[in-house]
Amino acid sequence: MFARQARYTLVLVGLLAAAAPAWAQQQGYYERDGAFRLRMGLFTPDGESEYWTGKELEFTGEAADLENIVVGTDYLLTLSPWTGVLFSGSFFEGDTTQSYIGFEDNFGDRIRHDTTLDLGTFTAAFVFQLAGEEVPIRPYLGFGGGLYVWRLEESGDFIDLDTLEIFDATLESDGAVLGYFGVAGVEVPLGRSFSLLAEGRWHQAEDELSGDFEDFGTIDLSGLEITAGLSWSM
Repeated sequence: MFARQARYTLVLVGLLAAAAPAWAQQQGYYERDGAFRLRMGLFTPDGESEYWTGKELEFTGEAADLENIVVGTDYLLTLSPWTGVLFSGSFFEGDTTQSYIGFEDNFGDRIRHDTTLDLGTFTAAFVFQLAGEEVPIRPYLGFGGGLYVWRLEESGDFIDLDTLEIFDATLESDGAVLGYFGVAGVEVPLGRSFSLLAEGRWHQAEDELSGDFEDFGTIDLSGLEITAGLSWSM
């Protein structure tokens, strides 16, 4: 997991380094009253809650195995050359196959099921620009919160621990909860209206399971999001 994130970060750094000469050749400097942004990258669930801890005791794998692509859109409302409000929406779907630890079926095969987590976020953050508009690389920091909409599904073969019989089932739970996040990133202007961006967000959210997972405690929706994208001003 960490090796993959490291490679991905190196790619982002390479893109930013390649963009810097383009900024140096432009006339004037990057300026905007607001900006739209498109981002894509990786989201890695943290998995620090009763549900994930219980699964690791019974099944192979861990929450981080759900790591997958996340896509997001933003609108940055500029308040001053140094501050703004970042409105964001993103979507993630991760899935992995897990099997029971210490159990096999009558043919000696593992007893497997697929675990899928869908997560949509609708957030707002207050951001601080750490350098002026005339510099080639513009770092920023921010903090905010919003609504985390999620859906959990487990589908496949399971064991009735009272009878040790194997049965097929699809188990589901969903919900929506408030959470918060921090963001740190950089923008590299490509002209007066466009820039490349790379950023990391740490999300923190947790909700009570319901439906088919009603007795499984809480589910941790937190995780690390690393993305890159394009920003254009109006």
